[in-house]
Amino acid sequence: MLRKSELIIKSNQEELHKLEDFIEQISDMYNVNSNYYSNILVALSEAVTNSIVHAHKENEELEVLIKFEAKHKGLYFSVTDQGSGFDFDNYPDPTDVSVKNFEELGTGLYLMKNLSDTINYNNKEKTVELGFKISSINKELAVSRTASLQEYFQTNKKQVKAH
Repeated sequence: MLRKSELIIKSNQEELHKLEDFIEQISDMYNVNSNYYSNILVALSEAVTNSIVHAHKENEELEVLIKFEAKHKGLYFSVTDQGSGFDFDNYPDPTDVSVKNFEELGTGLYLMKNLSDTINYNNKEKTVELGFKISSINKELAVSRTASLQEYFQTNKKQVKAH
């Protein structure tokens, strides 16, 4: 099973389809349910779009590096660009109406924070890492298996008549 992989794309939003293919392959391999797949896709698309638009100003000579690693507790993706970085810890919340010009703030970072289980930013390396925990990925499968087992045990309690 794939434990590590990487994708390099040009700083052009038309390259985002390559990211979708990359995430889809990994999600298929790890049996990620469709709801969780959507979280991964949206969060990573926002991270890569931020790199393309804000860090690289859509300069196609620059590239965005997306790395994947399956770790003990989940699936982790990092996005690295060649921009100047930003103040991750003090970036205003776009849902806070008390922030001046809140309606002009982008929602990319907000979505990344809310759709991933963990998020870390390394300003020195210009890298954001998004983590998606295995327990969340397998929740739908666990619920389905539990329901099947309960149904099985309910069936076993019934008297079965031989014909």
